[in-house]
Amino acid sequence: MDHPKNRSLAIDDILLGSIGANIPPSEIRDHAVRFLSTWSGTDKLMMASQYACKLLAPFLLYRAHLQFKAGKRAQPASLTTDGLYKFAGSVSVARRIMGFWGILGIMKGLSALERSPPASRLALNIGRLQGLSMIVFYPLEYISFFSAPFGGPLLRISPDAAMAAQLWSVRSWGVYVALKIVELWHEWTSLIQKESDATEDAHKAIQKRKRAVVYQLVANISRLPVIMHWSVIGGIYQSELWTSGLSLLSALSSFRGGWESSRVPGPMK
Repeated sequence: MDHPKNRSLAIDDILLGSIGANIPPSEIRDHAVRFLSTWSGTDKLMMASQYACKLLAPFLLYRAHLQFKAGKRAQPASLTTDGLYKFAGSVSVARRIMGFWGILGIMKGLSALERSPPASRLALNIGRLQGLSMIVFYPLEYISFFSAPFGGPLLRISPDAAMAAQLWSVRSWGVYVALKIVELWHEWTSLIQKESDATEDAHKAIQKRKRAVVYQLVANISRLPVIMHWSVIGGIYQSELWTSGLSLLSALSSFRGGWESSRVPGPMK
């Protein structure tokens, strides 16, 4: 049988194969497929999309008000703004549904931590506390979620109980994030100490890990004020622009860090 490359161009090649033949191979596209095929990669992209919409929507609404005052718009309203808010809300619901099984990963991590503990006692206890905070977080998070009237509440509990579950889920998440910042800072100082005595190859690996730690630090430090905002009734900030802006910064830092960390090294040239 002749190899397809040895055949003359047939009508089916023109009609059916022309699109594929004109799409060149792409390392970036291949990496995007790998990264976005994971739950973590998809969640990071969805989070960035969610908060980009929530940050853009008020500016479009403000523009609509200015155009209305200038007589260029019939009403001081923007259908695009409404659409962005609805899309952001749908993405938020989708992310929470996607994360429903996350507690299994926490349980797996706690089990692995006790069977293969890190050398540092501090790192071991930080990992334990992080896992325990998430074990508190997940049940409360989904009690709050399933008692919310996003499509008719699935759990019939009192508003006070639903609010308490929401507040304490956010607070337990805050404990995890604060511990994560401590863990990352401890790792950063350790990398600095190792860097001076490292070989060339080890130095490159340390530099790569330092970049990943910086992205994670930015993601978690920018996330902490948002958690503090939602951990009290009524919140702290008067404008949602603060929480949306900080959440977008967290999402972009997390996405960039995850993108770089998951990249498969190419062949040496």
